[in-house]
Amino acid sequence: MGSLVEEIEGDREYDFEDVIFVAVGKNVEKSKTTLDWAVDNFPGKKICVLHVHRPTHVLALNGKLARSKLKQHAVEAFQKLERQRLQERLDEYLLILDHSGVQADALWIEMDSVEKGILEIIARHNIRWLVMGAAADKYYSKKLVELKSKKATFVCQNAPVSCHIWFACKGRLIYTRVGRQDGSSREIATPSPPMDSPLRTEQAVMLSESVLRERSPEPQEDANVVRGNLRPISLYSVHPNLPSNGVVDTYGSIMLQMDEEEHQGQASNETDQQLEVSTIDDHNLKQEVFAETMKRWKEENDAIEAACKAKALESLCVKEMSRRKEMEELLEREKQEVQKMKDQHDEFIKDLQMVKDQRTILESQIVESQCVVEGLEEKMFSAVELLISFKKKRDDLRIEHENAIRVLKNLRKLVNGGDSSFPGSQILEFSFIEINNATRDFDPSWKIGEGKYGSVYKGLLRHMNVAIKMLPSYGSQSLLEFENEVEILSRIRHPNLVTIIGTCPESRSLVFEYLRNGSLEERLACKNKSPPLPWQTRIRIASEICSALIFLHSNKPCIPHGNLKPSKVLLDSNFVSKLIDSGIYRLIPQGKSTDTSALSSVYMDPVYLENGEVTRESDVYSFGMILLRLLTGRSALGILNDVKCSIETENFNMVLDRTAGNWPLEEAQLLAHLAIRCCDTQPLDRPDFVSEIWSVLGPMRDSCVNSASCLEAKELRCAPSHFVCPIFQEVMKDPIIAADGFTYEADAIRGWLDSGHDRSPMTNLKLEHCNLVPNYALLQAIQEWQQQY
Repeated sequence: MGSLVEEIEGDREYDFEDVIFVAVGKNVEKSKTTLDWAVDNFPGKKICVLHVHRPTHVLALNGKLARSKLKQHAVEAFQKLERQRLQERLDEYLLILDHSGVQADALWIEMDSVEKGILEIIARHNIRWLVMGAAADKYYSKKLVELKSKKATFVCQNAPVSCHIWFACKGRLIYTRVGRQDGSSREIATPSPPMDSPLRTEQAVMLSESVLRERSPEPQEDANVVRGNLRPISLYSVHPNLPSNGVVDTYGSIMLQMDEEEHQGQASNETDQQLEVSTIDDHNLKQEVFAETMKRWKEENDAIEAACKAKALESLCVKEMSRRKEMEELLEREKQEVQKMKDQHDEFIKDLQMVKDQRTILESQIVESQCVVEGLEEKMFSAVELLISFKKKRDDLRIEHENAIRVLKNLRKLVNGGDSSFPGSQILEFSFIEINNATRDFDPSWKIGEGKYGSVYKGLLRHMNVAIKMLPSYGSQSLLEFENEVEILSRIRHPNLVTIIGTCPESRSLVFEYLRNGSLEERLACKNKSPPLPWQTRIRIASEICSALIFLHSNKPCIPHGNLKPSKVLLDSNFVSKLIDSGIYRLIPQGKSTDTSALSSVYMDPVYLENGEVTRESDVYSFGMILLRLLTGRSALGILNDVKCSIETENFNMVLDRTAGNWPLEEAQLLAHLAIRCCDTQPLDRPDFVSEIWSVLGPMRDSCVNSASCLEAKELRCAPSHFVCPIFQEVMKDPIIAADGFTYEADAIRGWLDSGHDRSPMTNLKLEHCNLVPNYALLQAIQEWQQQY
């Protein structure tokens, strides 16, 4: 038989280098996705369908029927039917490829093991390209990256190294086993057992010539020729462990006894009539066996279908009973709802009757009330007229009273002009025209800040650089109340509070000294590429803010800042911090604030946001947030949680602002714990400024000031320019304001005037008068600066 196979294979010229082989199974629908994947990914390539057919298992038996030639013909009939179905299945695969416009062939082998059959074909035909399934469709998922099928795993592990195999599942490539062409010595083909081995299995391989070749329509076609012009290569396999005296075909569950002994002793003198009768009997027996088999198949199918129907009816019955139970429960609930609605209806009827009974009584009462209302309206109109006249008189008296107090106040200023007990009360009063000219008609380019307490403009007022804060126009404060509050705030003097130079009652504005280094917010953000503040300067700034707040809180009455944040901390030319807007909330009526931004509310006490009450504890909370920003340099949003997490995870070193230099870790952690306590949600749990906060910041400030770097910075520190006399170029000891608006040392300006000069030393313009006014506010600021440095 080996020679026969070689001869047939030699007759067929087949270039397997350019052919893609696709392994398919019995189920066309399940194998179609693998076939479609090959068609989509190898356009223009010829595709050959590879199939391993598992033959009918046969068992050898002994008996009388084994010697019947008719039984052997029945087995052959079933084998022919089985191969006919195989060919029809292959035709379906070829038809699919034909519809896809692909040139196709079919190659199949008959063997008990599918995976071994695939390996046999690969080895026999030296197949280079193979596509097969990686797993059953039920195992498919998007995360599938390995082989689930035992057949695929076996082929992947045992196929020759020259064969390149793609494993696909449900139209998606799962795994690729790359073939290598390292030479014939590297490829290992599957060996075949010797011919005399008992394990030798005879195999059958059939190769399709073409999917589009026409089949012969004549019914007289030879029964031994298989459909599709497939040429047989070898016979189907026989079970090797049983004797060959009989076979049983399990396909139709019919056991047939066969006898392989050939009747070699038949008499040669049998008549043609006996042969004809035997042929007819064989034909009839084939038909009977075939009919019996088909009948049994039909009965089995009917039994399975009946079982399925019974199961479906049983399931339907269970569902119907469940649905009926649900309907009964729903009906019971509906009955209860109806009864409840009836009860409610009866109650509504009773209430309606009661309302009707009361309607008459109410109508009579309405008539009486209307009469009373008419009488009250007449009295109200007369009272309103009287109230209007009283209000007018009250307003006139209030204006007269305010004018009288203003006159009295001016007289007191003239009388007590030389009194030095209240030097801070001597502030300048500017007109609205001066404010308007100083800000160049409130030029937007001169605006340097804006918040809930008004806008801030840079200005040049009487030849001085000043900051002008325009308070909001809303509110019900009278002019007298505004002036009284300004006078109280002007008396508050501290080295770390911005000095109030004057006021303009007409425009409700305050005039402050102008600090050139901007705010702490701008320096922390390194605005305009300014260098970052060193950690020594940051600790000193924190201590200065604490000192200013202690001063405000110790004042009688107590003046909390109320709006403390980095933008309210200004820095002069020597980076000395000064608070602005201290107690300015007193000039704004409660409930008129409109600043509700998330960034501003971060610095505000949560208790203040709830009740709107400004307390000492509110400033403690804001100071804690500023302290966290000085330590980390980060944005205020989320900074509290970040620092808490870093301390809990012992990773505090990562949140420190390294641009400030090498922080002393122990002192930095101490400040962080202090800041977290300041930001406690319970006001009573927050530390006190004097006993707790200053006791920590005071020693740190002293150590920073005494350090070498700070000493060097202190030597380089110079006096603010407005502390220096324009004539003597020295820090003034007795500053006096002349008619030109500039402040001079008293001896210098008096010597200038006594020498006969009537023009300004600064502008060279003629002075309107020679009167000199002491500048007590500037004197106080100079003295505080000298005490500090």
